[in-house]
Amino acid sequence: MKIIAKFSLFVLLLSMASCKEDFVNVDNPGAISTASYPNSVADLEQLLAGAYATQHAPNIFGHNMLAKNTYLWDHTTDLSWQGTTTWIQLAQNNSQVNDGFLQGTWQDLWRGIQRCNTLLAGVEAYAPKAAASDAAAISLIKGQTLYLRAWYYFYLTALWGESFIVDGQGGDKQGVPLVSKTATSLPETQISRSTVKQCWDFIISDLKAAETLLKGKSWTGATDKYKMGEWGVKAFLGKVYVYVQDWANAKTYLSDVVTNSGKSLVSFDTYKTMFNGQNEFNSESLIELNLNVDMTYRGTDDRSMGSSIGMVIAPTYVGPNGAQAASAWSNVFPHAKNIARFGFNLGHYFPAGTATANIANVDKSYITRSVAARTNKTVDPRLWVACLQPYVDSMIVSGVKKPISHYLDISEIDMEAWSFRKYIYLGGAEGEVNMANGDNILWLRLADVYLLYAETLTHSGDNATALEYINKVRRRAYGYAVNTPSAVDYKSLADQTSAPDAVLKNDPLKYERWAELFGEGHWWFDVCRWKIGDKEAAYYQRVRGGTIQWDATDYAQPIPINEITSNVNIKQNAGY
Repeated sequence: MKIIAKFSLFVLLLSMASCKEDFVNVDNPGAISTASYPNSVADLEQLLAGAYATQHAPNIFGHNMLAKNTYLWDHTTDLSWQGTTTWIQLAQNNSQVNDGFLQGTWQDLWRGIQRCNTLLAGVEAYAPKAAASDAAAISLIKGQTLYLRAWYYFYLTALWGESFIVDGQGGDKQGVPLVSKTATSLPETQISRSTVKQCWDFIISDLKAAETLLKGKSWTGATDKYKMGEWGVKAFLGKVYVYVQDWANAKTYLSDVVTNSGKSLVSFDTYKTMFNGQNEFNSESLIELNLNVDMTYRGTDDRSMGSSIGMVIAPTYVGPNGAQAASAWSNVFPHAKNIARFGFNLGHYFPAGTATANIANVDKSYITRSVAARTNKTVDPRLWVACLQPYVDSMIVSGVKKPISHYLDISEIDMEAWSFRKYIYLGGAEGEVNMANGDNILWLRLADVYLLYAETLTHSGDNATALEYINKVRRRAYGYAVNTPSAVDYKSLADQTSAPDAVLKNDPLKYERWAELFGEGHWWFDVCRWKIGDKEAAYYQRVRGGTIQWDATDYAQPIPINEITSNVNIKQNAGY
C-alpha cells in the first residue's frame, strides 16, 4: 500500500515539475523530489507494481468488471437485486450517461493510463543516469508498462469506441482520447477523441514495442510470475488483430503462439477448478491477473489485494429453514436462457403446483436425471464448470456443506435460477475471505487463442484446420484427448451444437467461444464485433427488471456525463 501512496505522490510531483504557474501551486515540504525519485530500478519496480495493481482497482477487476457491466450487456446474468434502477437499465441494454458504474470504470481505466505514462516518464528520466548493468532490467520494466498501457486502452476502446472495425468499416468512428504523457497544464487535459482506427493502431504500437523489449522473457519466480512476458504479448497482439480483422497478422501471431509458446490445454479436471483459486499460472495461462485473499481490506477497497467480484455473484444455499440464503450480496445469477444454451432441458426441480421454493419440495426424479446427464455428458459439461446447480451442487458455509438453493424469492419457482461458479470462493462463503476473493483472473488463455486462431483460419480458406482447433477445445470439455478425433467432434463449421437458438445452433465457432469462455467477460466483445446484438436481444428477450431494449447504438457505451462536462473537446457517442 505504501507503493500505491508513493506512486500517487510521484504522479502529482511529475505534473508539478513542469506546470505553468497558473495551473497549480502546491507547496508540500514533505514531498519526494522528482530529481531523486525514481532513482533506482527498485523505485521503478515500485511504480510498476502500482501500474499492475490498477488492473484490479475497484471499478475494474476489483469489483465492477463482469457483474456490473459486460455480464449485464451480454445477458450472462439476470438480476436478483431489484433495488437499483441502474442495474436494471444496464441489463436492458439501456445504459445512461450518469451511470455510476460506467463512470467508475472509465476513471479507473484512465488511472491505469496515467500510472503507465508516469512510469514511462520515470524510465526516461532515470535511464540516462543508470548504470549499464541496469539497462536490461529497465528495458523489461518499460516493456511491461507498454503492455499495461495497451491493456487499459483495449478496454477504453472496446467499451467506448463507437464501433468495431467490421469489413473495413468503422475505423473512422470516434474512439477515445489518446494520451501518451502526463498533463502539465489544464489545456493539456482537454483532448478530443481519436478515431477507432487510431486507437487500435496505438494499442498495436505499444504491444509491438513491448514484444521487442520482452523478447525471450518469461517469468517463473514465485513473486514475479504474474508479470508479462513474450508469449502473453504475442497472444494479446493476435487477439487485437482479430478484433480489427487484420487476418494476415492475426494468423502470424496466433500461429506462433500455438506452435512455439510451449503452452497446452490443461486436463478437464484442472480446467474446472482453475477459476477458483487453484492451479494458478498453469500451462494454459497466457495473461493472468494475480489476486490474493486479503483479510485486511475488502475487495471493494482500492487497497485490497483481492477482488469482490465473487461477492456480487455469490451463490445462494439452503438455509436452516430449507429455503434459500445468500452467501454474500448475491445480486445476480445466470440468465435462464444460458442454462438452455448449454443443452440442459431436463425439466425443473419443483413439480407443477408447488407454491414455494424449499428443499423439501424438490422433485427427486429431477435430481436423478441431472446426475445422469452430468455423468453421461449428454449436456455440455462446461455448464457445471461455469454454474452451480440448485439442489444438486453444494458449497461450504462455515465449514459445513450446504446444498445450492433456488436463487430467487421463494415464490418465483418458474425460473431456473442457478448460481455462478467461476470466480467464486469454493472453500466457504465470500464473507469468510473478507469479500476479498483471491481467485486469479485468467484473462487470456490458450483455449481462447485456439478459437481466435480457428476464426482467423476461416478467413484464409483453411476451414479444415479451423474445425480441428474448434474440436480441440470441445474434446477437452468432454474429457477426450485434445489432439485425437473423438465421438463429440463437429463434422463441419455448420454442425449442430447444444444451443437451441438461431445464433448458436449451427455455428460451432460461435458456440464454443460462448460455452468455453462463459463468465470470463469476453462474450460482450464478440457480440459487438460480430454485430449480433439484435439477435442476442431477441433470444434473451427480458431480464427480471423488464424487457431488453436493443438499439443499433448500444454496441458503444455512453461517455460518462462527468467527462463530457469537464472536457470541452470530447463528444458523446450517438444514441445518448
